[in-house]
Amino acid sequence: MPTKQSGKRLRVPWRKKLGENDLPVTLPVFMAYCAVAGSLRSWNRLGTKSIVTLVASDDFYYPVFAEAARFFASQIWHSLRFHGNVLQWSDKNFRHEAEALRDERAILFASPLYEIQEDDRLLSDAVVPLGPRSARHAEAALRRAGLPVTSENVSLLLTEPWSRLSRAFQDRRSPLQALERLRSLPKPAPAPVADGVAERTPSSIGPTLSHMHGFGDLIEWGYDLAKDIADFRAGIIPWRDVETGVLISGPPGVGKTMFASALANSCAIPLIYGSASRWQEAGALDAHLTAMRKSFAEAMEQAPSILFIDEIDVIGNRVETDRNSAYMRAVITALLQLLDGFERREGVVVLGACNHPDILDSAIKRPGRLDRHIAVPLPDAGARRSILKFHSGVTMCTADYELFDLATEGLTGADIERLVRDAKRSARRQSQRLNSEHIVSNLRPLIKLPEAYLRALAIHEAGHAVVSYEVGHSQVSCMRISRHKVDGEIRELGYVEYQLPVPQRRTRQFFENAIATFLGGIAAELEVFGSFADGAGGADGADLNRATDLATALEGSLGMGHTLVTGRFEQSESSNLRLYLPELRREVHDILETQLARARATIRAQRPALDAVADRLLEAGELAGEEVREIIGHHRRSIVSLAKPSRRGGM
Repeated sequence: MPTKQSGKRLRVPWRKKLGENDLPVTLPVFMAYCAVAGSLRSWNRLGTKSIVTLVASDDFYYPVFAEAARFFASQIWHSLRFHGNVLQWSDKNFRHEAEALRDERAILFASPLYEIQEDDRLLSDAVVPLGPRSARHAEAALRRAGLPVTSENVSLLLTEPWSRLSRAFQDRRSPLQALERLRSLPKPAPAPVADGVAERTPSSIGPTLSHMHGFGDLIEWGYDLAKDIADFRAGIIPWRDVETGVLISGPPGVGKTMFASALANSCAIPLIYGSASRWQEAGALDAHLTAMRKSFAEAMEQAPSILFIDEIDVIGNRVETDRNSAYMRAVITALLQLLDGFERREGVVVLGACNHPDILDSAIKRPGRLDRHIAVPLPDAGARRSILKFHSGVTMCTADYELFDLATEGLTGADIERLVRDAKRSARRQSQRLNSEHIVSNLRPLIKLPEAYLRALAIHEAGHAVVSYEVGHSQVSCMRISRHKVDGEIRELGYVEYQLPVPQRRTRQFFENAIATFLGGIAAELEVFGSFADGAGGADGADLNRATDLATALEGSLGMGHTLVTGRFEQSESSNLRLYLPELRREVHDILETQLARARATIRAQRPALDAVADRLLEAGELAGEEVREIIGHHRRSIVSLAKPSRRGGM
């Protein structure tokens, strides 16, 4: 397990690859081992000398965790010197303490009912919370045991009391026999365990970061914060080294509130909810400020903690000059005072959430306050599938997933959760177990596109790819067309994703190549069908709109047109510039006309490559960039380079 370079162990056991978990422990002990190793990450070094106390939550069973801790200790401490110094504080006696001091190593558990004394803290190098078992631990244990990683199996491992898991999974039984035996016997009512505390399942704890899907960089930030807070509580780092403020933004329903709850659970610290709109509902200014200060005070009392400020964009900014501006300036000033300085809120991480971060006062986003901003996008296809699996436990076939991906495009996690609720209701009405048919039947109605329409889509997207290849603007990384559309909804049914090969100088030629690439789809339609469809223009992200805005910037603000005069370019104002400046409108028209002619010439010259890409896209539905380049390279004709278009007079 240890690496050869640094002597460090793998940071967490559940991230190991299959085949590496060759451990002589039972399945529940391995789950507990994951929790112990996660809490003791900072001590995952060979030869570490430390006496550490793990403070257990209600989800605790000493016999299992003691065995897990012994295995963890045997991996990081020399086996000849380790005498099994894994103890409960309630059972610790003078001999045990003497052995721990002699060996300079021990792992001590404080059960939920045990109150740690000052002498206990003096003996311990660190007092660290022991996190509860999670879905990630259960999945890792199932993989190691060679059992199917299904939602039913994961749920069973998370909801069964530790004592029953320990009795079911024994060395003399195979893991599959133990799992079946556990299912076959009825689950008794919760009973007190040996220390007088009834076991509580993790379902009462709520989601952790391992349950979150589609949050991108926010998840990595959350894991880093959990590690920093654990290091702070262990006395390894001061609070000033912990990032104490972040702003997250995204459309309603993407799961910002659920993420805050999962973050607090993963950090094993309290979550205090402080909605800006609820503060405002308190009424007059004094009541508003009192409610806000009360939330911060509560977070300080429970520190370390997370203060979640929902709808923080309601506060606005101090630039506004309406009749409420004086009121809101006072609120913003008070919030800045509460956010400033690590001493004033040591132990409190402030997590602000909003839909419109651009309207938030810039002072709130300065360093030392909410200086990191992470946007939460709508979940992509992979994330939507994971959200579906989390809420339903259903795995669908490829064809059903294709329908699901299309029908749920643009939906949030909350929308998918509602979809699963509807599907479960349908299954109950039919007295059936939830399956993919119930989910598909509750999707938004889909219309299968006719072959002629699909052919036009494929020609359009292939035109972008061929022109981009020929002018050398960028490389295609992926292209796709949809075979269905959502009834009554206007959306993109095909797209090409690009990747710039290397950083390059953004000259006039660079922008002309980009405009030609944007117009490649229209050029292909004109050459093949003699006309192009309305999807190429009108919407903000349509090909013709993007090409027009780029040509406007080229002529009107970048100094690369007929004059070196530049100006600040706002995309929202580009249409007004063209409307009120006839000369600029003519220049933009000339650029578009020139680049369209260039793109059409490219399509004519490379018609075999266009048809080959379109045929393959029509067949597969999605192509990787490498395959696109291979097809074009195989079918293209050698012609004079079109990368440098002829200049107009005077240029």
